[in-house]
Amino acid sequence: MLRFLHTADWQLGKPYARVSDPDKRALLRQERLAAIGRIGSVARQQGAAFILVAGDLFDSHQPTRADVSAACSAIGSLGLPVLVIPGNHDHGGGGSLWQESYFLEECRQLAPNLTVLLERTPFELSGLGLPGGVLLPCPLLRKAEPVDPTAWLRQLDFSLWTDQPRIVLAHGSIQGFGSEDSGDTDDENPPVPTNRIDLSALPAGEIDYVALGDWHGLKQVGARAWYSGCHEMDRFPRSADYRSGHVLVVQATRGAMPEAFPVATGGIQWHQLQHRFNSDEDLERLEQLLRDLIGPRSNQDLLLLELDGSLSLSAAARLQELLQRLQARLLRLKRRDRTSVAPDASELRQLTERAGDPLVARVALRLQELVAQGDAESDGAGDGQSELARMALRELHRACVSR
Repeated sequence: MLRFLHTADWQLGKPYARVSDPDKRALLRQERLAAIGRIGSVARQQGAAFILVAGDLFDSHQPTRADVSAACSAIGSLGLPVLVIPGNHDHGGGGSLWQESYFLEECRQLAPNLTVLLERTPFELSGLGLPGGVLLPCPLLRKAEPVDPTAWLRQLDFSLWTDQPRIVLAHGSIQGFGSEDSGDTDDENPPVPTNRIDLSALPAGEIDYVALGDWHGLKQVGARAWYSGCHEMDRFPRSADYRSGHVLVVQATRGAMPEAFPVATGGIQWHQLQHRFNSDEDLERLEQLLRDLIGPRSNQDLLLLELDGSLSLSAAARLQELLQRLQARLLRLKRRDRTSVAPDASELRQLTERAGDPLVARVALRLQELVAQGDAESDGAGDGQSELARMALRELHRACVSR
């Protein structure tokens, strides 16, 4: 019996290019390193003998020296063997970091417990002084492999390990499920239409557990096959059942069904919130939802905020103030805002019934006519002219009420 941790897609050095603030980008990168320490705590609490990383330890096949040193220090502090295969981001082909002298020396000095498996050949755990078992690594030797990286297992003689658990370690998309099928991509990493793994082609009854990397959510994809997802969540959830920021604690026994259960290791929170404004009162409801979601935290959350509906001019101004505060507090605020803004009856009277300022009144009336005309011609959906008129009304109202 083997008890170990399955993790993947650490992608250390991830640039987070969509986060505009460089200090906040640095916080996100640092959290990916901090999560390695949390993995160590889980391993000790769960009595794991070793840790498997199913590809993409680094975000690039040429990480910076600072990222290499930080990674080696974090891995070296775990206190138990860590076994890694290259993935599509940090593939093991010619010129990759795995053969560079700097990495090899940092690994020797800082992380002697790290083993990088660069060959598709059985690796017996007894060679590391671990309980009997064999790893069947399927490293990616280029970013996009045209051939199933597990194909070599179809000709393997499994009789050499009659009583030992056989663990496949692979990185790629499962046929019928994967990045392209699920839409599970982020802004920085488009899907790769290769590196396809056919689980059904693996020798029946010979494999006890398949540890997969590449898809960033936690998912069981076969009776003995799991994606662990990222150790630290790195994208907005695509569905209510999307889970990330975990590792899997696995117990594998030769010839038996494996047991796997997730333990959370993520520190950063990624949220998605949809809200519709049916009236100005719904702005207060949005503020309460945000208080419930984020609380008093700062620089610990990212939010995808999707808004639609309609607000008055004054409520729209309050919304902009709220969004500015959110922008400062959050690591990232990503907005999809389809909110239309139009003066309510009292605001329109403020602008059009100005006996002492007839020019403002005439401009406001004309802008309101343009809004109504554009909405009528586009069945209420508005057009470019009506949207510009709404913006002008909003600015006119702001200028008038601030005087």
